[in-house]
Amino acid sequence: MVRLIARWKLEKAGCPPELEALLDAVARRVRDREPNTLMYSVHLHAAPPNDSHSDQPPMPIPGSEQTEVVFVECYRDAKAFSDHVKGPVFTEFLQAVLQYFEADPERPGWPKSEVIFLEGKSAFVRTLVDQCA
Repeated sequence: MVRLIARWKLEKAGCPPELEALLDAVARRVRDREPNTLMYSVHLHAAPPNDSHSDQPPMPIPGSEQTEVVFVECYRDAKAFSDHVKGPVFTEFLQAVLQYFEADPERPGWPKSEVIFLEGKSAFVRTLVDQCA
């Protein structure tokens, strides 16, 4: 399996509603069109509860104050990862959203980002994972 976390740096304007709509749609498109993508989860930052023992959920941070988008991904194998990055869902998404992210001066056509590949040790995913959004 290939597992990773990717953090894409937003432009100073943060995450406007039109970008939020594109982010909301991309995971569904990946789920529906890429059977070898086992998990694809898109996140914005949230403020932690005031008390670490609080039963309250983290509070959303307004889109204008967001600084990055975080993707958590898992692929069946290296070919599935390559198919995703080269495939139409991701390439169309990248073209549609690139304007909202800081440009990577070393990789034209890509957002400034940090990608961390992970070695799996233990995990589970509940069957209700689609309800996490």
